[in-house]
Amino acid sequence: MLAAGLGAALALAAAQYFFPVSRAVRAGRDVNLAVLGERGSALLVYHTAAGTVDAFTISHSKPRASATVPQRALALLALAGGTTVQAEVFSVLVSSSPDLDVIRDALNGWRAEPRRFFSAAAWVGGLRASGATAISSFDLFRLFSELSGLGFSNFSTTELSRQGRGPEVQAEAEAGPAIRVEVFNASGRKDLAALAARHLRGLGFDVMTAASYSKIEKHTRVLFFAGDIPAALRLRSALGLDALEVRRSSQRSVAGAAVILGEDFDGAVLGRQGRP
Repeated sequence: MLAAGLGAALALAAAQYFFPVSRAVRAGRDVNLAVLGERGSALLVYHTAAGTVDAFTISHSKPRASATVPQRALALLALAGGTTVQAEVFSVLVSSSPDLDVIRDALNGWRAEPRRFFSAAAWVGGLRASGATAISSFDLFRLFSELSGLGFSNFSTTELSRQGRGPEVQAEAEAGPAIRVEVFNASGRKDLAALAARHLRGLGFDVMTAASYSKIEKHTRVLFFAGDIPAALRLRSALGLDALEVRRSSQRSVAGAAVILGEDFDGAVLGRQGRP
């Protein structure tokens, strides 16, 4: 009995290390899940450290026959503002457009209606058997367990485009104007806003403001204006703040997003000069 229990524990530990989804969750990294349909697709970015999901949806025409599943998944990640360099995107194929309202309602209501949990579990369990995904059964179970612990408030949705632009389109074709951002230094460290602005401009951002904040803040915040969540997500990633939840600002601005650099901001991402 003891040997069997020890063996099972070792097998479980090994599975969490060798299976890619479980390894990412264990390391606190984001998990990118592309749900690819014939007329619409969605990218779910699960931020394991924050326990939140950013969902990006897109309506599109039927994908080209030459577009492979990995190509579609990576192109969808690029459209959502993620980097495709060494990125890992897990994929699920569905016959119709993914219905995120159903997913959110299930996350929010399964505790009151347990049948939703079991229906969702049965659907997830059948994905691999039907050939809809290459994700291992263990990783499917791990991901389902993680997401079933979330609620409606942990789930945000952004529409990427209108009908006619498919996720197979290359990122270069989707490139738009530079993202306008504002940078405020609330850390008490000298010239941090200027250093961050230089770093962001080097990455292609249009930094409209680089100034001191009205007071010292303990925690860094990334804000978005007028529903421009993708801009805030790109800004967050550029500053190495992927575990930070973006928040909506009640202020109006011509910028798409802003960052308030607090005392906890690690300036190492800005280079040697950015370190405290």
